[in-house]
Amino acid sequence: MLKFLVVALAIYGTMHLYALGKVWMTFPHSWAPGLALAGIVLTLSPLLVWFLERQGWHRATVATAWVSYTWMGYLFLFVCIGLVFDLGHALATLLHLDWPLNPVPAFRTVGLLAFALLGYGFIEARQIRVEEVNITTPKLASGRVTLALISDLHLGIMLGDGFLDRVIARLREIDPDIIVATGDIVDGQGDKLAALARHFQSCAAPLGAYAVTGNHEYYAGLEKSLRFLRDAGFTVLRGESVEAGGIVLVGVDDRSAATSGRHAGRDTRQALAAVAATDFVVLLKHQPVVDRDTPFDLQLSGHIHGGQIFPFGYLTQLAYGVRIGLTELADGRWLYVSRGTGTWGPPIRLFAPPEITLITIASTHK
Repeated sequence: MLKFLVVALAIYGTMHLYALGKVWMTFPHSWAPGLALAGIVLTLSPLLVWFLERQGWHRATVATAWVSYTWMGYLFLFVCIGLVFDLGHALATLLHLDWPLNPVPAFRTVGLLAFALLGYGFIEARQIRVEEVNITTPKLASGRVTLALISDLHLGIMLGDGFLDRVIARLREIDPDIIVATGDIVDGQGDKLAALARHFQSCAAPLGAYAVTGNHEYYAGLEKSLRFLRDAGFTVLRGESVEAGGIVLVGVDDRSAATSGRHAGRDTRQALAAVAATDFVVLLKHQPVVDRDTPFDLQLSGHIHGGQIFPFGYLTQLAYGVRIGLTELADGRWLYVSRGTGTWGPPIRLFAPPEITLITIASTHK
């Protein structure tokens, strides 16, 4: 965790150096001390959010988080657009062409484009889509069963009652037989979660609601996270399986459990020991990592948010070797990777809209 924090702050600090360097070249150099101070404060602002949350200062935490993470989103967009402009300028220079923008209009153009995309991303993050997936199988004796998949809500400081009400409204609209949640339902900086749990009571699924842990359940505190999930009506599957609607749901802890020392009482193989070869097995697993030795028919995962902000989607695809949505694996099994329903860090999404997935598993038997 410490290594990740150091690397993240180094990258974030470098982004500030780039942006503030643009300011330095565009405006009077007398601003240097103020720019340096602003860069240090803004780079360390996520740590300030963490500190305020640990002190229990809720209002200060919320206000600081919104400023800090909105700025983070803007800075990322500014740097990406700025680098594209820099590349264009460099190519023009190599080709002995005139670059139409001097530093001042270029800076303003980049800043305005980043601001426009930030606004669009803020709106997109609040437009929850329902993605429909249909799978047929001879393993279901008859009829069909529907599952609503939610993932990566990140409930806590920045996403609370208003956001959760929109999620609940969509769940009530699609009226699934089963609700499944594949982790990161709470955030690492979560607080006041008990009141949020009651929101789920208005959308109880007839065949139950089931959840697994994600890495943020461990960051927020495992016991607090489990209590929230259970109060919200979820049965938490931690290396366990359950039959519902003619299918078998198997849930495993996120691999964060291994580093936290909080392993579940049963592992995946034990959970699958009682599963028959004729059962249609749906594996709930937070991170989209496929274990070739784990028998399942459909794996449901989240974690990577579809990149959340373009072009991060390409990076997550390279890192995990999977694409968003439904993929048929080489051995005939299926993997579905959700874009997630909430946001983490910057409260925006760019070309990776939030989703709730309605999965229909139907029998091939007439």
